[in-house]
Amino acid sequence: MSSTSSYDVSVIGGGPAGSTAATLLARAGHRVLLLEKERFPRQHVGESMLPFCYDLFDDLGVRDEMARRFVRKPGVRFIDKLGNASTTWCFNHVIRDETYLSFQVDRSEFDTVLLENSRRNGVDVREGTRVTDVDVSDPDRAVIRSVDADGVTAVHESRFVVDASGRDAVIGARRGWRKPRPDLDRTALWSHWTGVKMTGGLEEGNSLIIYIGEEKKGWIWVFPLGPDRITAGVVTQNSYLRERRGALADEGVEDWKTELYHRELLASPFLEGLLAGAEQALPTMVNGDYSYTVENHYGSNYAMIGDARGFIDPIFSSGVFLSMKTAYLVSDAIDQQLADPSLAGRNPALDHAYELVNGAYNLVHRMIRLFYNPHAVSWASVGSEKQVHKAHESAMAAGHYVLAGDFFENQAKYNKFFGLLESPEHFERYRQYVIEREDFQELSCHTPWEVAFDGLTHRFTADEVESGAWRAALDAS
Repeated sequence: MSSTSSYDVSVIGGGPAGSTAATLLARAGHRVLLLEKERFPRQHVGESMLPFCYDLFDDLGVRDEMARRFVRKPGVRFIDKLGNASTTWCFNHVIRDETYLSFQVDRSEFDTVLLENSRRNGVDVREGTRVTDVDVSDPDRAVIRSVDADGVTAVHESRFVVDASGRDAVIGARRGWRKPRPDLDRTALWSHWTGVKMTGGLEEGNSLIIYIGEEKKGWIWVFPLGPDRITAGVVTQNSYLRERRGALADEGVEDWKTELYHRELLASPFLEGLLAGAEQALPTMVNGDYSYTVENHYGSNYAMIGDARGFIDPIFSSGVFLSMKTAYLVSDAIDQQLADPSLAGRNPALDHAYELVNGAYNLVHRMIRLFYNPHAVSWASVGSEKQVHKAHESAMAAGHYVLAGDFFENQAKYNKFFGLLESPEHFERYRQYVIEREDFQELSCHTPWEVAFDGLTHRFTADEVESGAWRAALDAS
């Protein structure tokens, strides 16, 4: 059994990129179809938001819902591998209004909030529907073939298709356009923990990033998701992962993923104390195939956004903001093209959107390379004793703005900043001309527990997820 349908825009994927684009285009008056292969809620990595997301959440109409559901995030604390140095980057040092306070989210809930918002805005959302083929050879239309959980096939025609299919990269992967980033060949092992001692900055909502370096060339993330719940992940270079997997097999370990995950976490004295008495709340999950780019990001009748456009190491929690901001820029250009079909294939707004998008991704990629460079300045120590600062244009202030999500509009300024940090000699020279700021030296962002945690009024329970009652709970809140 099959059916055929017609829309202005088809969106593949219901994650933050796809749901945002679908909502914006439906809000602009277009008929929008969204096809998502899974059924929400579903677990996903990437739980920490940037302050620059705040206005996007406000515009989409979900900010208040998020404030009721999720922990607030005032900053990021970077800790070196031995715990001897750390720097806390508090966003209110450079963002003076309420938007400095971002969110730590459970992605199963967060993605559901955005997808349900698309439904409320008139998007035809179809979960449990897998795309089997996309034909964009005709510049005037795109044709998508899909199959749902019952085996029912369908053909969907649209004037434009947005590929927000995440790492499936439906359009790019099928055409051989997806390419790995060998310099970021890494894998993440992660899970959630409950019964955690909330210290070290977690008690005020901060993200914690621990550099584990050496042959691992990796890092550990710890983000608070509730009063005693965290998400914790270990990222290592794949060569190290393969070596340790072999060694654990020789030891007779069956579940090498969980064993390696636990050993890497507990190798940190700080985390060993943090997790004492805590319980792992989810199975150990693995995210491999970690960093890649995709060529030919857009054409006359298609555009790739989010992870379908490319995925880079999430060390700075940039993924959701990059995805949603890209959705905003690209959706506006698509709206213009739908209003004026003569723009197909020569859309200046789409060209400009991807100039900004590609520049933003390149900037974040450069920042990530700097993090992994053992000869460059350490993110854990750049703000510590003897590293001095200047109020608005110093390394520290620029770092705050970039870590907050200022990737798109000020790329030239920040690329110059990273050029300084990449050269230790130039960085030392630069330090002579800045003035120490004591407020940047503190370990705390001075965010009360009540601000970070007490706003939570509802979280999905296991029973709600299992029974489907989460949808009613979401509508009633």
